[in-house]
Amino acid sequence: MTVKEFVDVGVDILLPLYAKEEAKSLLWMVLESLCHCPMHSYYSDPDRILPADTLTGLKRALADLERGRPVQYVLGKVFFEGCTIGVREGVLIPRPETAELVRWAKSVLSGAPTILDAGTGSGAIAVALAKAFPQAKVFGVDVSEEALEVAKENSRVNGVAIDFLRADLLQAPDERCLVPHSFDLIISNPPYIRMSEKRYMRTNVLDYEPHMALFVPDEDPLLFYRALADWGAVLLTAGGLLMVEVNEQMGGEIRELFVCKGFSSVEVREDVNGKVRMVGGSYLFPQAPKCSS
Repeated sequence: MTVKEFVDVGVDILLPLYAKEEAKSLLWMVLESLCHCPMHSYYSDPDRILPADTLTGLKRALADLERGRPVQYVLGKVFFEGCTIGVREGVLIPRPETAELVRWAKSVLSGAPTILDAGTGSGAIAVALAKAFPQAKVFGVDVSEEALEVAKENSRVNGVAIDFLRADLLQAPDERCLVPHSFDLIISNPPYIRMSEKRYMRTNVLDYEPHMALFVPDEDPLLFYRALADWGAVLLTAGGLLMVEVNEQMGGEIRELFVCKGFSSVEVREDVNGKVRMVGGSYLFPQAPKCSS
């Protein structure tokens, strides 16, 4: 089978699920990962024969894609901010929007910061920041033991030291493990998709990615942001930063919540597509004012 044959046949198979160019992109990712065959080969060397020992893997990958399985789970990895992050069912796939949050954090941090990735999942944020700041002290917490296993492996593969702890963001932080007022940054991509928004989502997300990392109840969509602000009041240094990824429809509400909880210079940022995706601010008050939200 040639490169062109694999891509053309694969596109025909995937068209019910994906637009043509998106299907091509997925197939090229598979070819690069399993055959070390660069994307441009489809045009520059379309008659290149694919190695016989890779055909079984290629066919299996195509069958997985046809079922709607995300390509990141098919390949078992995703490239994120210069790091190779292993992923599997049970952990959320890191998205480009989360990479933008990491880049924002990189732009304001320096030296040897103390960082907490709250709701670490695969550990992508923690690993990327530990790579960027080799002298940093980085922690990651998650309620899922499965996610913590993946995160620990990702820190090992990427050669960074991170302390991973099991913790529920909806409970008060354990001050025996997380020293109060010692963190320069708390960063998080918490669950923020309202249950009513499920109907707009692709089945390849709904059928494979962990719902506990995606969804919040319609009646209280800010519960994790409220919890994160409370964690910040306990754990952040004076002027320490809380930076979060957000639902594009909730940026203003989250900004108001953070201000109400004692944060200053709270900024709402858009992603490269012009969608509100990030909110961040610094904690300045020893005690946050009472907040009705």
